[in-house]
Amino acid sequence: MAGFKRILYVDADREARLLMRDLLAPHEIDIAASDDEAHTLARSRSYDLYVVSGGGPNSTSVALVEWLQRVDGRTPIVFCSSNASARYQESAIAAGAVRYFVKPLEPIVLRSTLTLLLKLAEFESTRAIAVAQKVLGQDLTLRERAPGELMASSRARQAEECMLRARAYRAFRAAGGNRANFERLWPAPDDRTDRA
Repeated sequence: MAGFKRILYVDADREARLLMRDLLAPHEIDIAASDDEAHTLARSRSYDLYVVSGGGPNSTSVALVEWLQRVDGRTPIVFCSSNASARYQESAIAAGAVRYFVKPLEPIVLRSTLTLLLKLAEFESTRAIAVAQKVLGQDLTLRERAPGELMASSRARQAEECMLRARAYRAFRAAGGNRANFERLWPAPDDRTDRA
């Protein structure tokens, strides 16, 4: 991975926050002890990954995941909880978490999954910049091209984007992510134009 990433970790448990800071090193970790602190940090900085711990008494909740999803739908959210019930896991995933871990956490599995999610987010960011540059370049030469050339260029761009998206989806599924959350992270080209 190129450089350190910025991660927001939210947990009401002080010891858990200290352990997670060590586990996620050498990345830049911002720690929040409550939903309110998380709101303040998420509004003031951009993050590459959110890790939210919840489900216990006086801890953060699925509501924070929903809020983060509304505010920043592109950044992956991982939810950690001691609550192993399928219903609670489903509610966290439905709220926008791309992965759910049951505590106690297995450090190797957690670290490898978070590394993959960070790489996927970096891949998405790089892809978005490359697509934007191509579109700008095409717009500059738009008047000089014949209609047939424009059609061929557009098809080539769509084919390339489909190939990149399929490759990223395979990596996401290998990390345990589901299709609905992948669609949120990387909407299909048709979905993006519908939203614009």
